[in-house]
Amino acid sequence: MNSPEQLPEHTLSFGSSDAQLENFTDSYVLFKETTRKYREAYEQLEAQFEFLNIRLEETNLELRKSLEEKDRVSNYLNNILESLSGGVLVVDPNGEITLFNQAAEVITGRTQEEVLGKPYADIIGLDAGRENTVLHTLESGNGLSNKEKDLKRSDGRRIPLGFSTSLVRDEAGRVLGAVEVFNDQTEVKRLEAEVQRTHTLAALGEMAATVAHEIRNPLGGIATFASLLGRGMETDDPRRHLVKKITEGIGRLNRIVTSLLTYTRPLRLNAHRVNLIDLVEEATAFFEIDLERTRQDIVVERSYPEDELICRIDPEQFQQVILNLLQNATQAMADGGTLTVQLYLDTTDTPCGVLCIRDTGVGMDDDVREKLFTPFFTTKEDGTGLGLVTSKKIIEAHSGHIRVESQPGAGTGFFISIPQ
Repeated sequence: MNSPEQLPEHTLSFGSSDAQLENFTDSYVLFKETTRKYREAYEQLEAQFEFLNIRLEETNLELRKSLEEKDRVSNYLNNILESLSGGVLVVDPNGEITLFNQAAEVITGRTQEEVLGKPYADIIGLDAGRENTVLHTLESGNGLSNKEKDLKRSDGRRIPLGFSTSLVRDEAGRVLGAVEVFNDQTEVKRLEAEVQRTHTLAALGEMAATVAHEIRNPLGGIATFASLLGRGMETDDPRRHLVKKITEGIGRLNRIVTSLLTYTRPLRLNAHRVNLIDLVEEATAFFEIDLERTRQDIVVERSYPEDELICRIDPEQFQQVILNLLQNATQAMADGGTLTVQLYLDTTDTPCGVLCIRDTGVGMDDDVREKLFTPFFTTKEDGTGLGLVTSKKIIEAHSGHIRVESQPGAGTGFFISIPQ
């Protein structure tokens, strides 16, 4: 049994345990509250992280779409650039080429690998003068518009160029370089020369027609008097030879006048659907009969398609073209050879019947070939120089086209295309 002195001490110990319990309870409540706040903060942080993660994904998606759109626009612009028929080149502020499209490769004969990163002056050259290049625009800031110059291609051939230049700037207006856009003007120059030639020939034709009419009447009178003069001479009179020469000269002049009038007179076609094979064979066979009597050293070869080749033409006038070309071909083969008559269908663009008359004769150089369809130009002693120009006129009246392929010593080929 405990002593009285020990009882208060026991009582004090019990009271201390209550205080500790109360403190523990408070601590537990505080811990729970703190845990709850931490949990709420964590949940808020987790929600915020989820929100930011979603926003990041949306931003990434938008950025990816933006990059894809930029790539699409860039590819689209590049495709347009590569599809242009005109050449485009860009130089940086140092004058080095940074862009060179496909058309520029074709026009200059140089590839992108050859020119990119190289100085403009080394690649394109300054033959036309620095003031006619993109470098002038780069240095002065002044663009050039619709100018012309000559360009020396990589193969050494010179071609006429039409070109324009301008500066290339960014959004802030800073100069990034300069661009030169150019086109091959070879065909344009050829067409300009053809138009000028046509105008000249039209004026010449009008004048020639007037002169021809004025010449024909005196020729008729001279021919009549020469004939009367010949009748009044004896058969063995040596002067009859001179009269004959006069008559032959009159005949040649009359043929020239007739050819000239035919050339200058407006054509009236009596065109209808014709099998070109039958027409060409008829003219060739007729010509071959006459050829067999005069030339035994020429072989005529034919090449026709199996199916009919129907074109709308005037048979009479087109036969004149065929016979004229056949005659020219045989005259070009003084030592004999092969005369080839070929027909085929060309479907490259508009379906056309193509007639090719080719010889193995002397051929012709560039100078002769360029003058071939000029009135009164001829390489034959007794030629009028109007046969081919008249033939060309007839062909063009049929909406057709004639071209020539020839090299000295390698023969000549005339190609006539007539739309079906």
